[in-house]
Amino acid sequence: MSRTADTIYRQWLMLSKIPRFPRTISTVELNSILSAEGYDVDIRTVQRDLLKLEANFPLCFESEGRKHYWFWVKEAVTQDLPAMEPVTALTFEMAESYLTPILPKATLELLTPYFNRAKQILHGASSQLKDWPEKVVVIDRGPALIKPKIDPSIQQVIYQGLLEEKQIKAIYKPRSPKKSSEYLIHPLGIVNRQGVIYLVCTLWNYQDIKQLALHRFESAELLEESSTLLEGFNLASYVENEHQFSYPINDDPIRLKVLFNAGAVEHLYETPLTEDQILTVKEDGRVLLEGTTTDTLELRWWLGGFGSEAEVLEPIELREHFSKQAQLLTSLYSSK
Repeated sequence: MSRTADTIYRQWLMLSKIPRFPRTISTVELNSILSAEGYDVDIRTVQRDLLKLEANFPLCFESEGRKHYWFWVKEAVTQDLPAMEPVTALTFEMAESYLTPILPKATLELLTPYFNRAKQILHGASSQLKDWPEKVVVIDRGPALIKPKIDPSIQQVIYQGLLEEKQIKAIYKPRSPKKSSEYLIHPLGIVNRQGVIYLVCTLWNYQDIKQLALHRFESAELLEESSTLLEGFNLASYVENEHQFSYPINDDPIRLKVLFNAGAVEHLYETPLTEDQILTVKEDGRVLLEGTTTDTLELRWWLGGFGSEAEVLEPIELREHFSKQAQLLTSLYSSK
């Protein structure tokens, strides 16, 4: 290896071993690492290398007596060899939204430069790639289900059609007893609900939005024709604001009133059910919940999960629903 190449490799190794602030590494420690990697250099050579690197990279050092402790500045752009590719950047971009609520702050701070670097790369990438995070929503409410099997080749075609905004010709079998049919699909987004993956789309030239489960596709072919996108469509808003994956019973808002046994409602003080939730402790110790929401199957499953710990008061239609369910359960479990 030439002397120039040897110097380049040595200096790059040093750069890769220097941590980001607030962590640091001493010149002596760097010299030990170089020795372990087979570089026979003295401490003065390491010091000269560091000063040269400081002139070209966002490096700093702190001194304690005669010792120097080196670090990358906190805001430094991540240096990668090989460079971060757009697909890798997309992974970091999507990971950020899901990891931020669950990782410790200190860990997130260490990952922030990678997230920022990913944003920079995606900014210069094709619009199709950088728009991908807006086309995917994950819903993890409810019990975990065993994932249905999906043909990997069909899934690849569907994802590619969504990414490239192309039409898809597919054979699809609805859940009902209907026979399989050929669909011309304009993909809009992907929703993963408790392990079941749905393609949100329109069919042929219609404007109404459909949800097709990927495991029910029998075939899929990517076409050359561009798909027709709905003006102003936003997948996250479609899922959250229109309650499409909560299985709405009625689109009109309801004023919900439920009496809970005291112990059953503790978590609602910290994680409210609705934006306007009111909790009132009654004389008998039970807690009255009031709030404006939408009547959905998901809401009914949630309320039903409390059993006798919750009594629905209003709306009257919802109370009657649970009254009938209670009568059916009584009949079922009292029969021999």
